[in-house]
Amino acid sequence: MRLRIAAPEGPLYAPLLSSPAPREVVLIRTSEHHCAQLLATSQVEVAFLSPLAYGQASQTTEYRIIPASALALEGYTERVWLAFRPGLRTLRRCIVPAEAHFLPQALRLLLLELYDLEPELLPRAVTQEVDALHDADAVLSWNETHTDFPRLDVGEEWYTAFEYPLLLGFWVCRGEELPSTLPHLLLSLARSALPAIESVREASPIPPLPPRHGRIHWRWNQILADALQQTLTLLYYHGLVPHIREVTLWDASSP
Repeated sequence: MRLRIAAPEGPLYAPLLSSPAPREVVLIRTSEHHCAQLLATSQVEVAFLSPLAYGQASQTTEYRIIPASALALEGYTERVWLAFRPGLRTLRRCIVPAEAHFLPQALRLLLLELYDLEPELLPRAVTQEVDALHDADAVLSWNETHTDFPRLDVGEEWYTAFEYPLLLGFWVCRGEELPSTLPHLLLSLARSALPAIESVREASPIPPLPPRHGRIHWRWNQILADALQQTLTLLYYHGLVPHIREVTLWDASSP
């Protein structure tokens, strides 16, 4: 039997999916939201889900987290930016990538927590920040950055606000029998020599400030398990998920 796996498109997730898929794997690259739908309807055996998709699943659906590759931003990571129109006085309209599902909601909670702001979020295909900022006050982006725009590192701001990493995704399966080699197989899809944790240091700090720094988690660990539990609690508090789902891990001996 071939293993069907759904993973989100986009450069943000590319390091986790840069190697050729083995012959026994059918890898489906699609939108973040569609990944969740495919797993919920048993059209795939495994999907890369955000905390929001994991938390929104029916409580009767038995989901298990596969301890393999993952993606989380801890502090300054230069991966997700919120760029502002020059001369901005207030934030009313913010363009967010149309293919994203969780990050726009994470941004909304972040702006509410730190600045008591609730801008209108406008889903759109974001190709260049400079074009998007003609029509809005800010743009959430990971495709392109322009250093002459005022901007925030979203991973850094999240960690400042909530004191745990911004967990973007992890592998999930349903409660059914799957190959015992599944974690190894998922790890094999990642870029060669991708570290479990990647340190990031600001290359061009603004004197006299010291360089900012952070970490990217590319593999599931206890830090991410704790971050998921806290994220699910936050999403529940704001009415974005109907319940606080348990953080349940998959293992080969418990199909």
